[in-house]
Amino acid sequence: MEKNTTEAERKKNIGSLFVFVFIPYWLSVLGGHFIDMYLAAFSVPGAADIGKKITAAGGLSVILIFLLVYLWARPSVTYLKAPTPELRAKVRRLAHSVHRDGAILLLISWAAQVLFLRATHGEIPYAAYPALALSLAVQFCVLPTCIDWIRARNSLLMELIYDKEELYVLNPGFSVPLSAKIALLTSSCALLPFALSAAALKLGAPAPVWTDSYNSLLFFCAITLVMGLGVVFYGIQRPLDGLIGRMRRLAGGDYSKTRIYFSDEVARLKAGFNEMADGLREREELQDTFGKYLSIEIARELIKNKKVNLGGEDMEAAVMFCDIRNFTPLSETMNASALVGFLNDYFYYVTPPITANKGVINKFMGDAVMAIYTPLLGSADYAADAVRAAVGMRKALAEFNASGKAPGKVEFGIGIHAGRLVAGNVGTAARLEYTFIGDTVNIASRLESRTKDFGTDIIVSGQVLAKAGASLDGARFEPLGKATLKGKTNQVEIYKLT
Repeated sequence: MEKNTTEAERKKNIGSLFVFVFIPYWLSVLGGHFIDMYLAAFSVPGAADIGKKITAAGGLSVILIFLLVYLWARPSVTYLKAPTPELRAKVRRLAHSVHRDGAILLLISWAAQVLFLRATHGEIPYAAYPALALSLAVQFCVLPTCIDWIRARNSLLMELIYDKEELYVLNPGFSVPLSAKIALLTSSCALLPFALSAAALKLGAPAPVWTDSYNSLLFFCAITLVMGLGVVFYGIQRPLDGLIGRMRRLAGGDYSKTRIYFSDEVARLKAGFNEMADGLREREELQDTFGKYLSIEIARELIKNKKVNLGGEDMEAAVMFCDIRNFTPLSETMNASALVGFLNDYFYYVTPPITANKGVINKFMGDAVMAIYTPLLGSADYAADAVRAAVGMRKALAEFNASGKAPGKVEFGIGIHAGRLVAGNVGTAARLEYTFIGDTVNIASRLESRTKDFGTDIIVSGQVLAKAGASLDGARFEPLGKATLKGKTNQVEIYKLT
């Protein structure tokens, strides 16, 4: 069924290509009416006879141009039937130079008309040459719109000669500006006929001589103008409607791009949309990827309120360290793949309570995790938030052990301390890490290591309880006295969370 549909589309587009051959006929007829009107308006001697001769010569030139246009479009027809790399390259060149080639074909047609006229009727009055020039100028004005019409009817050909990714960027090739298309179309098919009628009235040309020509001219100009403006505005409205729809989907997370067939203003708008979609997709992928390794919460907060001084910021915070007990003997029983899988499962269970209580995971260190709670990153009640997170992690660990994903019962130790610390970028110009340093961080780490000595899983400092105050109603703490911590002169009052 899909093959039949493709074949039907190919046949339809081959038929659309052959519309090329009707454009020279229409342009020739339109130009012929301008010639008749010019000759009548300026009362050129023998206007009727000259007009007939020009029409006859124009017919011969149209036959010639039919043949040339067919030969020009033939590679595209052949490519639609039997694509080859050589034909593809040739059709691409033709697509890039269609405006230039169209102008050349018009010049050939005009020159052929003049030559046929001289060959069949000898010398013609010089007054007829401005009429021929006017006809050529009008055809040049209408040509860009005709080209747009043909290209719009052959989107399948564009999809075949360009790779998918190439259709998402601007393609090379000349394009007539939108304002120029409208100006050329309206001036040639609206203003110019009235200018010729005004000239006829001013020069006193007999009304019976030029009114019939004028009425015919108005009829053909009206059709050309209406169809031409329809092509122009359809070429704007349809892509804009598509872009509006894509913008709505983009807001919902759909980063699909729009295809670009030409290089006009609408194409540039589409290219800008595609670049924006790529940028948003890249940012989301960057967030998804690096958020697994770095703290994306920090990045979000930096973007949101720009409060953090990247050069270094002194702040009030609570720091939590969590580490698996006896991890080294446990890891020796597993191979590398199993060990990584175990840690991933473990962190999958125990880390959600951290972020659920407005904490920020600063880093993973093997089997350990370091988290920060600070008003600067959204935790106003930072000490109480840290304790609530520890309680949640205790429950999550019990669920992990009950899940059967661990090789045995897993235990951890958590240490929490509150105080002043410094946040900032540490590293080199080539690689920076946004981290937290200071005595508060060191004490939290030491408290975690002392959980083994006191046979408990969660130890908090007196500063944490002082900062939390009444926010921890319902939580019970048992004093453990003052402890001497490694590397610290002053003892720290500590409590275990029961």
